Amino acid sequence: MIKILYKYIIKTFTNIFMLTVLAFSLVVAMSGLFDNISNNFYTKYKPSFDLIILHLITNLPEWLMQGLPIATLLALLFSLGNLSKRNEITAMKAAGINVWRVISVFLIMGVIIGIGDFATREFVVSKTSFYNEIVKKEKIKKEEILIVTDYYNRIVSLPDNARMTIGHLDTQANTMKDVVMEKYNANFEIQRLVLAKEAVWENGAWILKNGVMRDFDSYFWNEIYFKDCNSNISMTPEDMTINTIKEERYDAMNISEFKKHINQLKTFGQAAIKPRIILNTRFASAFSHVIVMMIGIPFVIGFGSKLNRILNFTLALGAVFVFWGIQAIARSLGENLILSPIIAAWLPCIIFSTIGIYLLIEIKK
Repeated sequence: MIKILYKYIIKTFTNIFMLTVLAFSLVVAMSGLFDNISNNFYTKYKPSFDLIILHLITNLPEWLMQGLPIATLLALLFSLGNLSKRNEITAMKAAGINVWRVISVFLIMGVIIGIGDFATREFVVSKTSFYNEIVKKEKIKKEEILIVTDYYNRIVSLPDNARMTIGHLDTQANTMKDVVMEKYNANFEIQRLVLAKEAVWENGAWILKNGVMRDFDSYFWNEIYFKDCNSNISMTPEDMTINTIKEERYDAMNISEFKKHINQLKTFGQAAIKPRIILNTRFASAFSHVIVMMIGIPFVIGFGSKLNRILNFTLALGAVFVFWGIQAIARSLGENLILSPIIAAWLPCIIFSTIGIYLLIEIKK
């Protein structure tokens, strides 16, 4: 009997959830269309109809991920609300079925949707968003996407209080020119200075050529000239560059690309606060669907006898929008260095999961 009940609840929720997602797809697609029309993007560049459709479709997965928590909440409110309206919850209690069995099914569904959210962002959105930017720049705006291979005057942070200044980096030829390497002690006093006319990437390391190495102590320095010297720096030429398109669209990065991008920014001496917050938020967003369930369930079956259905519906939606508002505030505090990136990303989840647990306990009472 319990298995039949579970299947019935899952089927009811899934059907409404799929319809809600479909409705959101149509709404966000039309919203994207009108938004691009209102800001004169399509009228300015006059793309063909098929390019407009391609541009909208490739943006659709990212738009849907933003609205997925609302779709989850609506599916919960309608499916669980119908069960309560038809007195099926009361019938289950009369049959000796603990209401927590019903609640657990919805919480598990929230976990499954959260896993799907994370997987979709990782394997689908990262690709469609990148392709969307290509369509926008190359096919609609007719911009030539240049592959940059030459970089000038780059400063790269190295381990052990060291840094490297590069006059010219050629990622196609795997060479550097006018290289300066500096190593400092704990008191920020220079210990070693290496100057090289050029460097070549060979066998997984940079080989410095035609340079001089100076080791300093308190009174004098030792100077050694060299023709070839292994720098023992294993950073590839690509590690010293940044993908401009993906830097503009963080949703076009998967987790490994995100971590690489953050490490690159740190290599260039940047704190990388914003991308670190966005990366942690991607993990936190997968948990938001469970929070939506935890907040929504009490408004349907916990307060149902005290408040009318429309008010329950409104309060549940309001709670989710407050959750999003706190997310925006926490992110702003993180970007302004008031909160750490991890706290900025997870604080809303911590606050609302605590509230959700409290409300669920109140149901039990």
